[in-house]
Amino acid sequence: MQKRTAAVRRPIFALVVIVAIALAAWGLWPRALEVESGEVDRGPLSVTFVEEGRTRVRHRYVISAPLDGTIERVEPEPGDTVEAGQVLAMLRPTSSALLDPASRAQAQAQATAADRQLAAAQASVSAATAEQRRSEAALQRAERLVADQLIARSELDTLRADAAAADASLRASQAQRDATRAQRDAARAVLALQGAGRGNGATLPLRAPIAGTVLQRQVESAGRITAGQPVLVIGDLDELEVVVEALTADAVRVSPGTPVQLLRWGGATPLHGRVHTIEPGGFTKVSALGVEEQRTLIVVAIDTPVAQRSSLGDGYRVEARFLVWHSQDTLRVPTAALFRDGPAWAVYAIEGGRARLRRVQIGAIGEDAAQVRSGLTAATRVVLYPGDAIRDGLRVAGPE
Repeated sequence: MQKRTAAVRRPIFALVVIVAIALAAWGLWPRALEVESGEVDRGPLSVTFVEEGRTRVRHRYVISAPLDGTIERVEPEPGDTVEAGQVLAMLRPTSSALLDPASRAQAQAQATAADRQLAAAQASVSAATAEQRRSEAALQRAERLVADQLIARSELDTLRADAAAADASLRASQAQRDATRAQRDAARAVLALQGAGRGNGATLPLRAPIAGTVLQRQVESAGRITAGQPVLVIGDLDELEVVVEALTADAVRVSPGTPVQLLRWGGATPLHGRVHTIEPGGFTKVSALGVEEQRTLIVVAIDTPVAQRSSLGDGYRVEARFLVWHSQDTLRVPTAALFRDGPAWAVYAIEGGRARLRRVQIGAIGEDAAQVRSGLTAATRVVLYPGDAIRDGLRVAGPE
């Protein structure tokens, strides 16, 4: 009986030992490292950079007093619309200013210069009108050719942009002409007052040079005013543009015509624009972290119709996203998978449950993905955020 019991216990003990050894081996066996993974795929890719900017009226006109005197209360308030030639305030010059020979000579010189500037402005309007007609005719011909599929639609878009630019240039030339005419009329009015002797009861009206909106009022109430002192600032809010202080390293990546999206301006949808000019002079600016940065000004023209941005004013904050490069269909890899392996870029591809080091050639780098020129194919799984624990050949656990 005892021999039979001992014989039964031996297999049980052996089984326990085998199970214990198996559990120990399983516990000591190296496990696959849990990793996050992404996929190499094809799709659109854009390279952009974002900078803060502010809006400004392209042409600002400062209405100032041409002579010393007393100004009556200025009625227009900021935000009021005014018409070209509208009387904004009345100035009663002092008798000393009326009899001052130096003031008379200065007014005569200003009137002569204004006459010449007006002639130049009228010539500029004529040239702008001719260019506007030419661009409009070219656009109409292109629209007919596109309908017959004789030219590419991209060429039509370029001609539309040229026509819009010609229209804006014509409006700017006309506004400049009107402002110059107002300056000439003001100078002639001063001369007329100079010839009125002591100017008993003489007044000088301050008129709006253009049709626009009052942006600022510098004089709040009636009182004494000196020659050259600003009274009102007027501008056309339809001619808003955006000024961006960009890093010089980013500025060299764009050119006139580069598309720009204007974000976080207060509206529901982004505004569209394009780079108008890039100022060649840079300046040093200290960042919030105390780092000196070289920056320059980029002026962005707004292409979105005025009706869709009517609430935007002068000096408003916006964020400008510049489209440096774009491809509608390219092979791309998540930027979170990239790391430097010496002088080259590399990733860890997941193949057969193991991480395999792959050196890749990268092109354009966007916010979330980068262009793959060689080294990877579509549908390849790659390790995201590879740490020091990852090495070539290591078993990893991640979706295949």
